Formats: sequence, C-alpha cells, structure tokens
Amino acid sequence: MTRIVLAVLALLALAATSRADGVFDGGGKPIEMPPMKFSPTTKIKTSPTKQDGKDLYYFTPAEAKEAAKRFKFRVKSGGGWTFDADVPQDIQDQMRADLAFMAGVEGSGVSPLHQQIFGNVDGAVYKQWFDSRVSAIGLNDCGSPIAAACVIPFEDPSKMWLTPNFVKFDHPQISRIMVVYHEARHTETQNGNWPHANCPDPFKDAKGNDIRGKWSGALLAGEPACDTTPLGSYGSSVILLKNIEKHCANCTDKVKMDAGIYADDQVQRMIDPDARRQMDEDFQK
Repeated sequence: MTRIVLAVLALLALAATSRADGVFDGGGKPIEMPPMKFSPTTKIKTSPTKQDGKDLYYFTPAEAKEAAKRFKFRVKSGGGWTFDADVPQDIQDQMRADLAFMAGVEGSGVSPLHQQIFGNVDGAVYKQWFDSRVSAIGLNDCGSPIAAACVIPFEDPSKMWLTPNFVKFDHPQISRIMVVYHEARHTETQNGNWPHANCPDPFKDAKGNDIRGKWSGALLAGEPACDTTPLGSYGSSVILLKNIEKHCANCTDKVKMDAGIYADDQVQRMIDPDARRQMDEDFQK
C-alpha cells in the first residue's frame, strides 16, 4: 500500500464522523474515529491480491484455499465475539445495538433459500448464526479508502474488520446489518470463504445507467463485486433483507422499507441468470 493512501486513510480516520442510528433507527450522537491501527500482512505462500482501492477488499480462490489449510473452520458451540481494544466504545455500542435488533426479530414466515442459509426468520437464529462465525472485530483500512468492512482469510478468516466508512456514511441501520452479515458469510473457510465474482464491463442497470456501489458510489464495472450464487456473500445478504422486508413481524415499516430498498439494489450484483431466477422465485415465497 502506498504512503499516499496510508496518509489519506489516516486523515479520514481522524476526521470521520457519523450519525449512529439506534436499535430502531432513532437518532444518535456523532461517532469520532481514532487514528487507524493497520493490521500487518501475514507472510503466506500465495501472494495476497493487490487491492485497487476502488470499492472493497477481495481475495482469490487460491488465497482462500491456503487459508483453509492454515485455519480450520469450526462452529463455536458457545458463540460470542470480542472487539479489539482500539475499537472506540461508540462504535462498539452502535454495532451491539444493530445486532441486538437482529436478535429481537420475530418472523411470520420464511423463504426456502433463507431457510437453507440461515434457518427461520428468528432473532435467536440470527444471533447464533453470526456468533458462530465471527470471533473478533477490529479496525482496518481493508485496502481501500472507500471500503466499508472486510474479512481477510489468510490473516484470520473468523475476524471482521471495519473501516472508517462503516460509520462515516449516513446509511440506515438495516444497511449496516447487511454489511456485517455479508462479511460473516466470508468467514466460512469450508466454503472457500465465498469469493466474489467479477462484474460485467460495462455494467448497466435496466435504465442503461452505470451501476455503482450504494455505500461508496464507486463504479462496479469490471470489479470483483458481484456474485454468481444465491448462497454467496451478496446472495445471502439479499435473501436476508428480502425476508426481513416480507416476514419480520415486529419490524417498523421504515425498517422493512429500507430492507427492500437495499435488497433491490444489491440483487443487481447477481450476474448469473440461473442464480437470479432462483432468487426471484424465492422472493415470491
């Protein structure tokens, strides 16, 4: 990573603030990011993919395969995870509130793909699913000044990293939940950590407009920011949001509306026709 990028990130970390939504998207005080602590890259046989800094952190199947040899995935019976010491208390409180919301969800139904990936639309199910995959949460630049979060398999496939952008941008609570459940899917070493697929180039929506990341605004054409299976990181998070939109019995109308908005945006990243068909059929359940 160049010194210039590091300098820019350090400035972002010092200056970034955000409105932290409460459990049901209420108001909150601004969050101030401390100076970033960068995680050193572990020496591995497979050279880490060079990050282009455009939108997100990504890794290759070869890196995931090597990570699988070094780290054995196992579902923790007791669950639970920890924050690194340098994660500010306000950020910890925000994330705990987001996950507490998920732990309180009550469902009125469930789609088949959601049942396959998560289980029922149920708070206890969501809590166990997340806790059994994520062991720790820290701060990292994730290789890009506009990334939001990442999992770095060859360093620790069960650890999630947050960037300044995770709290800098003013997004609704359900979008932050989408991000962390997306990253939690990347911890599954036994599934190759569900790597992304390259988006088409050009990459246009139904109206002919360039498709951009909803978090960062970055162009996605040609970027490894798409998915080819409903079971992957993008696919699973879309399915999660669609089920919250349709089957959450105790969510507010705003939460369900936000879930639908972000699901409809993210589903554009599903570039395999068969995968998209499966998901469209699933959404009708």
